This record gives sequence, structure tokens and C-alpha cells, in this order.
Amino acid sequence: MKEIFIDSKKVQFYGIIISIPIILFFLLILYLTWNELFVQNLKDIKASFQIFDNKKVNTILILLIPNLIIFIAIVVHEFIHGFFMALFSKKGWKSVKFGFIKKYLMPFANCTEPLQSKKMLVIALAPFFILGLLPSIYGFLYNNFIFLFIGFSMILGAIGDFIYSYLIFKVGLN
Repeated sequence: MKEIFIDSKKVQFYGIIISIPIILFFLLILYLTWNELFVQNLKDIKASFQIFDNKKVNTILILLIPNLIIFIAIVVHEFIHGFFMALFSKKGWKSVKFGFIKKYLMPFANCTEPLQSKKMLVIALAPFFILGLLPSIYGFLYNNFIFLFIGFSMILGAIGDFIYSYLIFKVGLN
């Protein structure tokens, strides 16, 4: 069984390159399908954050809440990796380690025991399907900007997982 490694700098570089077409695709879809609805959704969201009489506090909420949602989703993203690692490993949660590379602002989940590449592929792509694709589809189908925002953010958050999946395919499935 061959181990797969990739430098964190490379992941970030490739991630930026891969992000560009994904962002353009989402913007195109929004433009073609949501024209007026998109603007109305933004107005509704802004209005829902008008909790306080103080405009500065409301502005802070508008900026803070989406970032808080993304932060929580990133934690859940890594937990999903860990859940599937625990599910597929012999020692369960004892084989799962979570961490954060400060230099690259990169959270990670790691399995301390070797796993088959097919299982690693499931582990790598599970957050994309659960947090990225499904909420995006729901957001598009039901015109829900919150779900679309979460799904889009988590698709971008899964770029490192796409790179890792590519490497798994490159090495070969077992």
C-alpha cells in the first residue's frame, strides 16, 4: 500500500486555481437563474440581521454570522472526515487525530492506521457530498440562499479533498 503525501503549499496553490472555475460556475448559475430572486434573498437576509437599533452592530452581525457559519461548517467538515475514518479503521476513534496547521490556516483530520484507498476516497469526498453538494442542490431547487451559501462555501472547502482524491486515483484504488 503506497502512502500519499502532498505539500500544504501545493494544496493551497492548486486550490486557488481550482476555485476560479467553481466560483465562475456558481456566479453564472446565480446570474442565469436567480437574477431578481438573488437580490431579494440578499435583501431578506440583510433585513433579518436588523436586530438592533444600532446600525454598526447590525453591520457587524452581517459580517460575523456568515463567517461563524463557515467556521462551524469547517469544524463539521473535519468531523465528517473523522467519523468515516473511525468507521473504517480497526481501532475506531482511537485512530483519528484532528489538528490545525497554523502556517497555512489549514485544519485536518488524520487516521493513524493505513486504510484501503477506496475507503480513503469515501473519507475524502464525504464532506463534499454532505456539506457541499446536497445543500447546494437544495438551495438551487428551493431558492434558499442560506443553503446555497453553505453548500458553495463547503464545495470550495472541499478543494483539498478533490486534490487528495485525484492523488488516490493516480496511485490506484485497492
